[in-house]
Amino acid sequence: MRVPVACVLLATFTLVQSPAPDLVVANARVFTGSASQPWAEAISVKGDRIAAVGTTAEIAKTAGSATKTIDAGGRLLIPGINDAHTHIGVRPPGTVLEGPPAIEKDPTLAEVLTRLRAAAATAPPGGWIYGEIGGTVLGDPRVTRATLDRLSGDRPVLLRAWTGHGTIANTAALRALSMKDDEPNPPGGTFVRTADGSKLTGLAHEYADYLIGRRLAALAARTEQLRAFTAYARDAAGYGITSSQIMMTTFPIDVAAGLLGSAEIPIRLRLIDFPMSAMAAWRAPAEQAKGNSLITISGVKWILDGTPVERMMFLRGPYADLPQWRGHLNFSEADLRGFFERALAAKVQPMLHAVGDAAVGAVLDGLEATGGERWKPLRPRLEHGDMLQSADFARAARMGVTLVQNPSHFTIGEIVQARVGAERAQRMFQVKAAVAAGVPFALGSDGPMNPFLNIMFAATNAANPSQALTVQQALTAYTAGSAAAELAESEKGTLKPGMLADFALLSQDIFKVARPELPKTVSVLTVVNGRVVHSRLE
Repeated sequence: MRVPVACVLLATFTLVQSPAPDLVVANARVFTGSASQPWAEAISVKGDRIAAVGTTAEIAKTAGSATKTIDAGGRLLIPGINDAHTHIGVRPPGTVLEGPPAIEKDPTLAEVLTRLRAAAATAPPGGWIYGEIGGTVLGDPRVTRATLDRLSGDRPVLLRAWTGHGTIANTAALRALSMKDDEPNPPGGTFVRTADGSKLTGLAHEYADYLIGRRLAALAARTEQLRAFTAYARDAAGYGITSSQIMMTTFPIDVAAGLLGSAEIPIRLRLIDFPMSAMAAWRAPAEQAKGNSLITISGVKWILDGTPVERMMFLRGPYADLPQWRGHLNFSEADLRGFFERALAAKVQPMLHAVGDAAVGAVLDGLEATGGERWKPLRPRLEHGDMLQSADFARAARMGVTLVQNPSHFTIGEIVQARVGAERAQRMFQVKAAVAAGVPFALGSDGPMNPFLNIMFAATNAANPSQALTVQQALTAYTAGSAAAELAESEKGTLKPGMLADFALLSQDIFKVARPELPKTVSVLTVVNGRVVHSRLE
């Protein structure tokens, strides 16, 4: 919602006279995110907390001789962005296939093989080769390890779908990852095998794919593993991201905790467990030692189905372009309900990747059967929930189910229409209606990090334009909504006295610029815990 400057409310929440604040940011357009008082001109910080929010004149009176004062020059200041769903990939160094991102131009097999041939000509002997593919190559039966072997020699090759669901490996890669032809299918995943069952074809789906990712990350040196996290956090701070909720697909949670325990990480990281065991074997973990005040460990995520790109989301009816198939669940509904019972008893927040309408229905049915409204304090999460139907909004809200969406998913409208047809496509990505119905809502990237690119996607919703959000709704979902999605709304997500001093001063006013200009936005000042962690100010 566009707010004229003349209508800005300038009343002060609370003024702190003594002791003097450590930091004052004045002459700003402050979007507090608070419904009772959404706009101000200045804020002050004492220690790691916001001391006061109000007019520039009022806040200036509280400054002391040791107070650092920053003139914002009229720029927009917002609560720190909280990315509610992201991943950090780690792998040994290697050669990457050239070509446009597969999400923008789905490559054909011929194009991928041409790129592979060129990469193999320059990659050192034994050096890794990585490539990104889409649904076309992933679904092509001609793509096997033998196809890749003919072009790659002794160089290990991994071609991974841009969706994060599906990988094709050559023989050298399988050997480097210690995967023999009798490698068993992990719970929730499948290694595709030759017709006689004697050999792996190199194609891995779901938890078999994630197992490949885990083993690949383990091959990277510890310095490379740590660099992946520190580089991510540095780049995130540059966008005004002050908190990230990371799905630990790459590392076991205890390994990640040990890796980051004493690391210099500028932003807050929430590490979310991603078990590789059978769902029926899951038990609540013991408290994890963190050793770093910016690192928290909580929640557990399971992936129930895939995505429309590789036709692995679980539908109530068949795919429009593959009528004999409707996808499947990675785990049984009985296992899901057993997990819910144990998670509720242990007070562990469950997060379920569920995309198709049948997968979303299984989650809601399971929650209803195991606790119903008793789930509300834990706010169980639907990660993506692309086909959460309007008929289910009321019961989702009643149980406190939080919908965590990823706006880059809204860009694949053509693929969605091809997979499910026009009528069902209009029942996907119903985020505007879900918010209006009171479903708790948060945004995460699960793709491009740039939150302002993702806000543009959310404010456009190309796959279902009638469900586009306003910029303010999208920003609120990325701040207060994401804080509530990690049960932390009393600490962050809005700018009020007593809240953590996590905020960002932006290079342009995202409420005023044209929508196509949103992705150009960066942070010129990012503050976490009251400390400047990124600055482009002179």
